[in-house]
Amino acid sequence: MKDVLRELKSLSLKLQRRETSLVDASCYIQQTIDVLTAMKTSGGKSTQKVEEGIATGMFKDVELSESRPKINRLQFYQSIIDSLKKRLPEPDLVRMLKPLDKRFWPEQRSALILYGENDVRALAKVLGEPAREAIEEFRDYKLENKSPGKALQKLQTASKTFLPTSAECERGFSAVNSTDTDKRNKLREKSLFSLLFVDINGPPLEQFDPQPFVRSWIKAGHKPSTSWVPGPKAKKKPPRSLWSLLQ
Repeated sequence: MKDVLRELKSLSLKLQRRETSLVDASCYIQQTIDVLTAMKTSGGKSTQKVEEGIATGMFKDVELSESRPKINRLQFYQSIIDSLKKRLPEPDLVRMLKPLDKRFWPEQRSALILYGENDVRALAKVLGEPAREAIEEFRDYKLENKSPGKALQKLQTASKTFLPTSAECERGFSAVNSTDTDKRNKLREKSLFSLLFVDINGPPLEQFDPQPFVRSWIKAGHKPSTSWVPGPKAKKKPPRSLWSLLQ
């Protein structure tokens, strides 16, 4: 069981990384499945030590005695593997996203010429982008090593929005709670959305330089709060009383 927990811990930490994409998550899960499948017969490092101790009757200078039934190792491993297979992302979506990652491109140019075009076309249709334009830009990107065009850039950006785990969602909900406070509840929805976007996707606070944004805001015609000088309010004449009109 220790070997299984070690592998699951490693997988969990990989999936919680902010840079982990949906394709990366699929590869990590499949890799863990392959490792556990191999451990079904040979066992992991801890299992091998335990089996050696059982054979000698001693484990870490402690005499072993069987007190309860053993767990069926093959059944236990298979149960974990089946659970991981259910966590694999949708294969069709992963297949459409793979061509956008250079790591999965074939090395031979002859195999690269038409590689991934059907998947890019399908992804463009799903996202409502011009499929032909995306394919032409994808060809220039993979065959001529050119920078991605507008349509292909949108596909690449969209591919990064698919979250592999709920960890990023939880960070998003935390950002919502810290952004939409009682002091900011009078802001418009668009302003709150912009604040939330910066909070989730922006750089750390110590790396953020607000001066360019403040200058741009002032040049747009806005005034800083320190430029407002309070003055005496205009006096309003009290309206005539109702009874005076009846006299």
